[in-house]
Amino acid sequence: MKQRIFIAFKVSEEAKGELCKIQKELKQKNKKTHLTWTKSRGFHVTLQFLGEIEEYKIEEVKNALLEIANSHRRFEYWLDRVDAFPNPAHPKIIMVCCEEEYKAGGAIYDDLAKKLKKLDLVRDSKPWKPHITLSRNREEAGICGLNTIKVKKITWNIETIELIKSDLEPGGARYTILKSFELKNP
Repeated sequence: MKQRIFIAFKVSEEAKGELCKIQKELKQKNKKTHLTWTKSRGFHVTLQFLGEIEEYKIEEVKNALLEIANSHRRFEYWLDRVDAFPNPAHPKIIMVCCEEEYKAGGAIYDDLAKKLKKLDLVRDSKPWKPHITLSRNREEAGICGLNTIKVKKITWNIETIELIKSDLEPGGARYTILKSFELKNP
């Protein structure tokens, strides 16, 4: 049986509070735009979306994540700025970018991409920017106020890598953590 799977880092409750404030501000500035807002319980920093994969592949991913977690140290992220993909004028995704001091998340992403490629779960590794999705813009309408929003620099610890199942439901996706992999202590 296949499951819809992705790999991510958790976001702290304090950071979630700031993200909700940013969403509220964006909603005020874009009342007529039809955006789909991420619920705070769904905030995360995605490392890799795998899509629908078989059970045996999930076990292979768990083994890869255990190896990665055992070879990387814990680190910190902080909220940095509001951004949009593919461009701020007509974005598909509105997000808050995360920053870190030593590019530890990027090193984890690089190792993960290599292991997933060997497992034939990803074809090529794309440039990765750690971010938290605030909203999806299905119509790619123009969005007001992206460059005027100030983001409070909230820092939180990344201590685990999460393997998450995503079930699509009428009210949005429901996420279930299948397994957490603890990073090494500094």
